[in-house]
Amino acid sequence: MELHLLIVSLMVCSTLGVPIRGRIFGGNPASPGQFPYIVALNNVDQFCDGSIINKNWILTAAHCLPDITSNTSVLVGTNIEHSGGTTYSISKAIAHEDYDSNTTQNDLGLIQIDGEFEFSDTVQAIEFGDPEENASCVAVGWGATEHVSFPEELQFVELRALSLEECQGRVGDLDPFYLGPEQVCALGPEGKGVCFGDSGGPLVCGGKLAGVVSYSVSVCAQGYPDVYTRPSFYVDWINRNVQNK
Repeated sequence: MELHLLIVSLMVCSTLGVPIRGRIFGGNPASPGQFPYIVALNNVDQFCDGSIINKNWILTAAHCLPDITSNTSVLVGTNIEHSGGTTYSISKAIAHEDYDSNTTQNDLGLIQIDGEFEFSDTVQAIEFGDPEENASCVAVGWGATEHVSFPEELQFVELRALSLEECQGRVGDLDPFYLGPEQVCALGPEGKGVCFGDSGGPLVCGGKLAGVVSYSVSVCAQGYPDVYTRPSFYVDWINRNVQNK
């Protein structure tokens, strides 16, 4: 079975011959303010997500950053893609210096907005946390669903956190990419998971940010684990860059 990462679009994936990155399959629409830390990164259409971690910084995936242009905006404070919320411009984007696009190791990036977020009931930062094995988690994003390429409504799907050992066992020989303690795996039943367009978005367990959408082991939501970069592993790197910029 072919391995896929979560990239911006199937067209790009087919053209470049690289794995597929990010959308929610089998999810449900979020209610207003349910996930106040979620952000959408937009050029013309949404292409990646991220999470607010303080008054002017967003955590996302390193593989999202090459798609940022002078036209990219950050949308917060709404569950509807083209209605409500507040849009910010980007002043800086930082990919982890050891990110390897060939193995997906260290797939983590930071985005600084111009100005500061105005926190409210619908705009909040999220703290980092580590999920226990079998913890109930949710993946959140604006990526395409099984019904539409660019949904207007924010979606979420319930998943189960896996131990590294269980994840490696389920992946087997399907995954030639890096899979280690810097990452978290989550799994839903067939038909539920992430795929095109949710890259960089949050995996939330116990109300804390446990993972950043990195890649999917198989074609979207086919009963194999999805892999997320673990923010808690990179606290020193995050703090160093946020404080020094």
